[in-house]
Amino acid sequence: MKEYAKIGKGTVLVTDGPLKYIEFESLNRYRDLLIHFMSTRHGGVSSGECSTLNLGLGRNDDRSNVIENFRIICNATSVNMESLVLTNQVHGTKVCRVYESDMGKGLLRESDLKGTDGFITTAPGVTMVTFHADCAPVFLFEPSAKAAALLHSGWKGTLADIVTKAMDEMKKIPGFDAGRVEAVIGPSIGFCCFEVDEDVYRQFRGKYDNGSFYSHISGTKWKIDLKAIIRARLAEAGVDIRNIHDCGICTKCCKDLFFSYRGDRGRTGSMAAFMQIRQ
Repeated sequence: MKEYAKIGKGTVLVTDGPLKYIEFESLNRYRDLLIHFMSTRHGGVSSGECSTLNLGLGRNDDRSNVIENFRIICNATSVNMESLVLTNQVHGTKVCRVYESDMGKGLLRESDLKGTDGFITTAPGVTMVTFHADCAPVFLFEPSAKAAALLHSGWKGTLADIVTKAMDEMKKIPGFDAGRVEAVIGPSIGFCCFEVDEDVYRQFRGKYDNGSFYSHISGTKWKIDLKAIIRARLAEAGVDIRNIHDCGICTKCCKDLFFSYRGDRGRTGSMAAFMQIRQ
């Protein structure tokens, strides 16, 4: 029997035996239209640094373990594994529109969707998947147009503004209205823990000149609020600020529940975010 507990802001932790995954209350309001969830590090068969629910094929793990981990979480959430479409993530801004013909790519068959860090779909039954271990998952859903997007926004993608790129593409969908978009920023590294050197800080400050996004630590060390930048870019793209939800969970601070590249010093697995328009 599944158990539900609130964590973070508007975030629900679902426990199903050893398996743990999360959902977001703002998107659960569209349960009749949308399936969404994000894995944690708990409930799979992987061992060592990828223990236990690693979903990243590029990690230090056997492919057979990753496939079994996908099977476990898909069975628990009633998602068909054959419906999954996986990104290959290069920390860029390429966002691809995906269709029923793309299902299975990246997991069960070869993918021609190269260099992608996000997907957009209006096709029911297509399950978009992105991977995360500190980088922000961004869920976007426009209920009237029945259009969804799922993005991997790491620091490089945030700097290059993948959010605006995705919103620009979604605005091409007939009937789409940015003001109706429901946006969620999932668990990712927080302002508390994202420390960078002067060169990275200067790149961000040169593009996003808002002092509230930054905090000087000492010497050449700075902290950057990636989630605040994402929120600002969503609002600039026309999303109502009342519909932009940041779960407020830092993966490094919560590395007992989530894989964290920085928290685990690079020896870690990957969570995955999932999003599907219901058939």
